[in-house]
Amino acid sequence: MGIFDLFKKNKKVPENSKVEIRILEKPDFTEIDIEKLENYYNWKLNYGKRIMKLDINFEIESINQSKLNKILEFVNKIPEFDIQNQSYIKSDFEQDASEVSDYLNFYLDELDESELAGIINLKNRKDSRNSLLMEKLNLIRVGIYPQASYFGTFDYSIDIGGESCNQLLVVNINKDGTLNHITWES
Repeated sequence: MGIFDLFKKNKKVPENSKVEIRILEKPDFTEIDIEKLENYYNWKLNYGKRIMKLDINFEIESINQSKLNKILEFVNKIPEFDIQNQSYIKSDFEQDASEVSDYLNFYLDELDESELAGIINLKNRKDSRNSLLMEKLNLIRVGIYPQASYFGTFDYSIDIGGESCNQLLVVNINKDGTLNHITWES
């Protein structure tokens, strides 16, 4: 063991770098008749300690089993995509013109100190309020659009008083998980 190995071995991982991997309840796709598709299917699924909505939106009347299996593969990767999306969100936040910053600033502008104190620790002087709010983003819905220019829509929100706010930070990704775009919707 070299001297530098000793330093690597004793290096502690910062608390905020831990990534929680959540377990996603699997949807029941048996209600999907691939020969006669409905436009919209939806489920409420357990995702970690929260409930997440999942919907699939078709613009066609039928699909083959192989394509439905690709959708299921995408659904199975939602926890991975969620972690990846957090990186997309952080990267956008660090840009000069940032949809994420605009979204987070909305909360800072609209909420009073007592409401903010119910969401973040206002005594934390180490991190910016924007950073603290960004940590409170929760995935509340995934929409799958197999025929759209993007494949998956991931809706994130911040809880106020135990309820998800109607202001959404939306991360749209392609079938392979690459970023399509981030937007703010209400």
